[in-house]
Amino acid sequence: MSQFSEVVKINIQEYGPSQSILFGKSDPTRIFGILYESCIRFLFFLCGHLVPAQTCTGGLGDPIIDINFGAGSNYGPPIASGITNLQYIADQCPEDGYYTIVNSVNGCFGGTWLNLNSDHTGNPNGYFMLINASYQPSQFFVQTVTGLCPGTTYQFAAWVLNLASHTGQILPNITFSIESTDGTILDSTQTGNVPVTNPAKWNQYGFYFTTPPGVSTVILRMNNNAPGGIGNDLALDDITFRPAGPAMTVAVNGQNRDSVTVCAGSTNALQFSATIENCYSSATYQWQESIDHGGTWTDIPGAVSQTYSALPGTAGNYLYRITTAESGNIGLSSCKVASAYVTIVVLKIPDPAVTITDSSNNICKGSPVIFTALPADGGNTPAYQWLLNGVGVASTGPTYTGEAFANADRISCVMTSDAACVVNPIAVSNTVTLTVIPIPLTSVQITASATTICSDNIVGFTAVPSNGGAHPDYQWMVNSSLTGADASVYSSGSLEEGDRVSAVMTGSLQCSLPVVSNTIAMTVYPTPVIALPPDTIIAAKSSIRLNPVITGQISSYQWSPVTGLDDPVSADPLASPVATTTYQLMVTADNGCSASAKETIAVFYDFFMPNAFTPNGDGRNDLFRIPPSVPVNIIRFSVYNRWGGLVFATTDTGAGWDGRSGGKLQPAGAYVWVVEYIDPLTKKHVMRNGTVVLIR
Repeated sequence: MSQFSEVVKINIQEYGPSQSILFGKSDPTRIFGILYESCIRFLFFLCGHLVPAQTCTGGLGDPIIDINFGAGSNYGPPIASGITNLQYIADQCPEDGYYTIVNSVNGCFGGTWLNLNSDHTGNPNGYFMLINASYQPSQFFVQTVTGLCPGTTYQFAAWVLNLASHTGQILPNITFSIESTDGTILDSTQTGNVPVTNPAKWNQYGFYFTTPPGVSTVILRMNNNAPGGIGNDLALDDITFRPAGPAMTVAVNGQNRDSVTVCAGSTNALQFSATIENCYSSATYQWQESIDHGGTWTDIPGAVSQTYSALPGTAGNYLYRITTAESGNIGLSSCKVASAYVTIVVLKIPDPAVTITDSSNNICKGSPVIFTALPADGGNTPAYQWLLNGVGVASTGPTYTGEAFANADRISCVMTSDAACVVNPIAVSNTVTLTVIPIPLTSVQITASATTICSDNIVGFTAVPSNGGAHPDYQWMVNSSLTGADASVYSSGSLEEGDRVSAVMTGSLQCSLPVVSNTIAMTVYPTPVIALPPDTIIAAKSSIRLNPVITGQISSYQWSPVTGLDDPVSADPLASPVATTTYQLMVTADNGCSASAKETIAVFYDFFMPNAFTPNGDGRNDLFRIPPSVPVNIIRFSVYNRWGGLVFATTDTGAGWDGRSGGKLQPAGAYVWVVEYIDPLTKKHVMRNGTVVLIR
């Protein structure tokens, strides 16, 4: 609610209409001055020069001064030079004697200020003036206004917010004053102490002022009365100075409504009538129209009475208001007041239409299709009737879904618009003709390379399609679980007894559906399992029993090679090899499934080394090394020259000396070798040495 200063109204009976004079209660000297001024004006009236003054304040005109600081992101620009004597700073929390332009303020001075997130209108981007008052009383605002009409009342006001978040701080106190150009104070009022409001609450302060005779230019001021320091911090918004006058209401066709909707082309004129408070000694009127939502107003020629008849024919939004002023002032925007506007909404005559679309046209038989109606000028809740081959179906919404379509079926829709001002509400859509493709008859059969197998056998399956097209897709399944690749063949070596193999084929012909093949049931016999002891080493001229562990009902045994075996067709023959030998056992079970396994028996003779070698590159006897037939793992094999110099060393049993040292050929002669190894029979550390002759 606007908070204007309390006023005293004194009616002075003149030779003519009475005059109301507004002034602040808190200024008794002002009362005497105004009484004195009124007497002087009365004398001017007797001389024929007194300008009659209006006394109504129920209506307002367009602002002459309107400082709303704009909108945008923080920070706004400083106000024009000369309007305030405070210094601008781009800071949400200005210090004493500074102001800023912001759309929000948060967390200032340890929470002693309120947090604000919008201007007084609630616009989160709206700027306002944020003031940290100076230590001495200062001038917040000053502006000169010209073009005023004598004897006309004006309102000087601003929205004010005390920034204090709690009591105990200095309260802002502002004087609104109006001066003549020579500095004479014509009128003023004080806000008094602006109270703390937490949560934040903006309040409008101001007063009404009537221009004296001969005054058309005034100076507006807002001064800070309270000292700075802890408190006296405030926000200002929407500083306005505007004409004030009689209260007015506008009725349309006898109804007090702020909006009327009509149809374009209507022949019924709208009758506007205004009720205006009796205020001016000789009032004049002017109706105005705006077609840009109140941005600009245009006088309507000839519409100068309290009634007006309008017949807007083109679709759009039209705003109408009446303005009034003292006779001779109606052409001056700074001297007239305006009523609240009435909005006339002229609706165009709708031209209902509807278009339908389909989710798919070339469809496979039995596939669902969704049809969607796209209305134009259908109103808020248009009604629909869908047609299949000209016959209505049950669907009445904006979509229709069906799946039992035949080739060349025709789908259309009739829409009934409920739009305002519609003349012909019925609209018929386009027709969609469907292309329905029949489902091809396809099948697939699978064959197997074998259906009765041993558990370690690999079985191949082949799919044979019928009418599958050039590139059908396949999905193989074992016991209904997906397996294999997208191919016409599938093989597996891990099938189990009772497994059921099948395939699903989707043909490459258009609209082919997946088809399932025949199912092949597998008979899988278990394969014998042989476990032989680890490879072993025996001494020369000794024997070892071969003892395999076998599962399954075995009908035959066969060891190979037979050399050194006492019974190669028994389950556990005695082996007496003269050299390292790998024996393989092949067994066959009663179900015909067979298995095999191997075991190596190494024969260890006493350690020996060659006594000479010829590293001439002829591929024979080029390396001096541990013979491959000696089954030992060496720790170190070294060769030394006659002076004890190391010419070769390795830990690799398979490596040998090529007669070089450091890449250089060594001379012919005798060399000493040393071999350290683990005896494979006793598992003890053994060292052997000897000599070898390098022959060139």
